[in-house]
Amino acid sequence: MSFVYMKILESSPHRYDVGMGVSTLGGLSRAKRYIASHVNSGDKVLDLGCGTGTLVRMCVENGGDVTGLDSNAGMLGVARSNIPGARLINGNVNDIDEHFKEDSYFDVIVSTLVFSELSDVERSHVLSQANRILKPNGRLYIADEVVPKNVLMRLTRSLIRSPLAFLTWVMTQTTTKAVANFDQEISKAGFVVQNHKHFIYGMLTLLEARK
Repeated sequence: MSFVYMKILESSPHRYDVGMGVSTLGGLSRAKRYIASHVNSGDKVLDLGCGTGTLVRMCVENGGDVTGLDSNAGMLGVARSNIPGARLINGNVNDIDEHFKEDSYFDVIVSTLVFSELSDVERSHVLSQANRILKPNGRLYIADEVVPKNVLMRLTRSLIRSPLAFLTWVMTQTTTKAVANFDQEISKAGFVVQNHKHFIYGMLTLLEARK
C-alpha cells in the first residue's frame, strides 16, 4: 500500500465505517453481530484487521478478552478512543507470526474484509499461523468477499458488485477482490469449514471453521 493511499485511509477512519456500511447494504454489520454472538465470556479473541474496532467492541461486550491487530494507525486511534484500555496492536496481518509467538493461545480468531486484500501466498501464510496460535478446537470466523459456488448467486453478485465496488472506492478509497475456492485454502491450512452464511446475495460470505 502506497504512502499516499495510506494517508487517505488514515485521514478518514470514521468515513470508512460509514462507507463500508453503505456499500455492504448493512451486511457487514450483521456479520459482525453474528460473530460477536459466538464469543463466550473469557474467550481469548484475536481480530485480524480490526480497523476502528467495531467488532472488537462487540466481542468485549460479550465478555471476550480481545486483541486487535491493524496496520492503519488512524483507524486504531479511533478504536482506542472508543474502547479505552483495549489491547490494540499496530502491525500488518502478514506479520502475525512476529506479533504472536505463543502457540495454541487464542480461543477464537475473527476477521472481516481482510483476506480479500491479500495475495494467495499471504492468505496461506496468515491462515497457517492462525492455525498455530489457535487452541485445539479453536474457532475461526472470516467474513469476506468470496466467489459463490452457486451459479445463480454468482450471477446476482456480478450484477450488484460493480456499482457497490465503485461506491466503496468513492467513500473509502479501498477495494477488494473476491476470493475463489476459499474453502479449500482454509481446509489446506488445517481447519474444518463447518458453516457458511451469505449476506447481500452472496457478495459477503461468513465462513465458520474449527481447528
